[in-house]
Amino acid sequence: MAVFQADNKAFAYMGRVDFTDPKAPMLIWPGSNIVFNFAGTELKIKIENIPMSDRMWIGALIDGAQLKFELDRDKAEQEITLAKGLADTFHSCVIFKRQAAAHYFRFLSAECDEVAPANRKYDMKLEFFGDSVSAGEVTEAVYFEGLCDPSEHGGCYDNSYFSYTFSVARKLNAEFNNNSQGGLSLLDHTGYFYGPSTETLTGLESTYDKLSYVPYAPCGVSEWDFSRYTPDVVVFALCQNDANPDPDAVYNREYTEKWKSRFKDIILDLKGRYKTSKFVLISTVLMHEIKWDYILDELVAELADPAVTRYRFRRNGLATPGHPRITEQEEMALELAEYIRKIK
Repeated sequence: MAVFQADNKAFAYMGRVDFTDPKAPMLIWPGSNIVFNFAGTELKIKIENIPMSDRMWIGALIDGAQLKFELDRDKAEQEITLAKGLADTFHSCVIFKRQAAAHYFRFLSAECDEVAPANRKYDMKLEFFGDSVSAGEVTEAVYFEGLCDPSEHGGCYDNSYFSYTFSVARKLNAEFNNNSQGGLSLLDHTGYFYGPSTETLTGLESTYDKLSYVPYAPCGVSEWDFSRYTPDVVVFALCQNDANPDPDAVYNREYTEKWKSRFKDIILDLKGRYKTSKFVLISTVLMHEIKWDYILDELVAELADPAVTRYRFRRNGLATPGHPRITEQEEMALELAEYIRKIK
């Protein structure tokens, strides 16, 4: 077997990936992935893990079969055998980031007989901004459909591959960036991301334009170069965490006007950068205060821009008190993919 470095042209990267060191590109956001083909009976990879929680996994698809690998929190550089005992021919591989801020990781190399580009051709480009639902948290708790999350799951059920975001991309044969994080709300000092102190709580207004977005990441925060990626359709999925720390804020007109104003700023900033993109505002089937959906309706009506539209799922805010599971995520993906086909 031979060793192929991460800057080999066979490796195609997707997502907001940090290429500051091209021989050690860093995968940051959930669903970020590496696609390539390889030859031989075995495939090993080397990564450098950057832990920010106690338990972390990465995912892989080998010839379409999905695999899960737990990472050692106390070890930086790690070698992982993704496959062995395969037929001695070419195989497909996708390595993907299952979780959000649990960790970052650097891809260093692959060891096999040969690597080759997958040469995938996509029909469109998508971008998602959202919270834990969009990141695919707790999707694999498959016996908890319509129920609260299992206690003390520690991230073991998180899988971005089964999020509606990744699924929509598959259905539309789309390239995608999934810029989502559990606990994320719109405004700083609200939501749950980087809590519990309200002083450190970080919202979408501080993450949407970032490459490295986690304030406590060892590498710090860095800016995203928007020239690297221009989506055809941008989806925002918020309103789930915005009621923290004040659940009555949605009934405060001064607050909701401020909330809408900041959301409009972000949309208009992205419209200025992307020029021709379509924008879709949603919330999800996870139970939430339904008044947030009327606030989104107001926002879209006030913008009065045909490029900015609203979509409500058939079971919007009514399906489950816990994170949507694989079946519930797929329900959303089917609906949203059909809607995007219509507006595209």
